[in-house]
Amino acid sequence: MKNILARGGIEFLAVFLGIALSLWVDEYQKSKENKELNNQILGRLYDNLKSDSTDGIWNYKAHDKVVIGGQKVLEWCENGQQNLDSIEFFISYLVITTTFINNSEEYASLKSSGRMELINDVELVKALHDYYTQVSFVKYLENVALQQVYNQFHPFMSNYASFYDVDKNKNIYANEYGIFILSSKPPKDKLSYYATKLKWESEYIAFKYRELVKNVAEIRKLIRKELKNN
Repeated sequence: MKNILARGGIEFLAVFLGIALSLWVDEYQKSKENKELNNQILGRLYDNLKSDSTDGIWNYKAHDKVVIGGQKVLEWCENGQQNLDSIEFFISYLVITTTFINNSEEYASLKSSGRMELINDVELVKALHDYYTQVSFVKYLENVALQQVYNQFHPFMSNYASFYDVDKNKNIYANEYGIFILSSKPPKDKLSYYATKLKWESEYIAFKYRELVKNVAEIRKLIRKELKNN
């Protein structure tokens, strides 16, 4: 009787251990597959962030042009709007706006799949969250600037310009922005207002872009570390 019970106990234990081992193997395999997929997503995210950095640098340099234009236009107005060959360039700098084109699909995939928890580095998780929050804010700032330029400044300048278009011989920035050809001098008080306001806004946007580019470099460094440790 004792032998029967002993054999039964051993058989039960063997079955239990077999099931437990099978479940462990399944869970291990699933975890391994998720980790591999996570690494693939992080790899693509790493590449996307490089493009973000390139776009960010291009954009903050564009806003630097607005800052230069705003300062020069303000000085021109304060000095009595004397004849200045380059003033059409500087006024045209004021209508430079940018659009940050980033790919957040990989980050969204990480979040929606619940795989963020597979990232070992808590600092990386936080950095990614902060970065994409920052991206949303930069896009908001860009939209505010865009609306002001196209809904206010362009209509204002239409009263004092006979031409606005891209002129390859008069490059404003990367041959992607038009130049105003003045038909008369805009009123200095109103022009000074727009020059200072657009200058101030672009100073802030350029600052945020520089922060963004700096953060991209740090995040890519953290991703390299995460992939190396996996």
